[in-house]
Formats: sequence, structure tokens, C-alpha cells
Amino acid sequence: MSGAEKIKDRILADARDLRETILADAGQEAQSIIGNAEKEAFQRVTVMTEKAKEEAVRIKQRFHAAEGMEDKKKILKARQDSIDEAFSNALSRLSGLPGDQYRLFLESIALDAAKEEEGTILFNEKDKARLGGGFVAAVNSRLAEKGKKAVLKLGEETLNTSGGFIIRYGDMEINCTLDVILNMARPNLESEVAAILFED
Repeated sequence: MSGAEKIKDRILADARDLRETILADAGQEAQSIIGNAEKEAFQRVTVMTEKAKEEAVRIKQRFHAAEGMEDKKKILKARQDSIDEAFSNALSRLSGLPGDQYRLFLESIALDAAKEEEGTILFNEKDKARLGGGFVAAVNSRLAEKGKKAVLKLGEETLNTSGGFIIRYGDMEINCTLDVILNMARPNLESEVAAILFED
């Protein structure tokens, strides 16, 4: 083999070795890049998964909070309805008191409400029939006993109420109907009624 051929073979062998080295380095670089890309992708997927889990927890919490608020609203409404019913029943029981008890109850209110002048007392039809002139005479007598110059007379017109009365002095009215009396007492009684209805 001539010197030129030896040089040629040597150059070709070096070229092959260089090619193998380049390919091996390129393969390693590619593996490194792929490995890094996979690692980064895994990290990103992990972060996204964690964020998705956190968001799912937040959504669930918001849902339960909203659900809890709806439940609370329903409970509050049911409680309020029960309190309303209790006051409605109280109104019915007051207006349905036996004759003597009812008369005495209204007399005590009339004695406090009457002004030192002449007034007209008005009832609903039922109370006008069961109390009427006798009630007015009894109240006037007790007012006189107390030294008051108040005098009541029975009015012709009737009221559209559950019970009680209105005393009219010219353009001024003192409303002592059961509805008004109960509504005025309600703010002070409501918490006690709630405590009785919903005691744990």
C-alpha cells in the first residue's frame, strides 16, 4: 500500500471516528434535551394538577357556602313563619276570650286610653253586639270613680278589625284594636316567643 493510500485510509478512519463521536454526542444531547423537556413537562402538569385541585376545592367550598346560606334562609323563614303564626294565634285567642274576661281586658285598656273629654268609642260588629252600651256605661262609671272627666259614648259605625276598639276625639283617634295592641307589643315579645318556640 502506497503512502497516499495510507493517508487516505487514515483520513477516512478519522472521519468515521469523528462521525461516530458526533453522533454519540448528538444522541446524548438529544437524550438530555428530551429528559429536560419531559421533566419540565411533568413539573408543569404537576403544577397545573395542583392548581386544578385547589380550584376544585374552592368551587366546592363556594357551593357548600351558598348551599349553607340557602339552608339558613329557609330556616330563618320557617322560624319567622312560626313566630307570625304564634302572634296570629294570640290575636285569635284574645278576640275569643270568654265574655267577662274579654270585657275586663278591654275595660282596663279603655280606662288608660280615655282622655279628659268626651269621646266616641267604636267596636267591630261582634264586640258592639256583645259589649255595647253596658260596656260604655261601666267604663264611664269607673272613670268617674277615678275622678276623671272623661266621658265615652257608643258610636254608630262599626270597625273592620279582630277586636278591641277605637276612641275618636274629633279628628284624633286612639287606636286600641287588638291588631294594633299586639303589633305594638310584638317587638318586646318576639325574642321571648322565639325562645319558647325554638329552645334547644
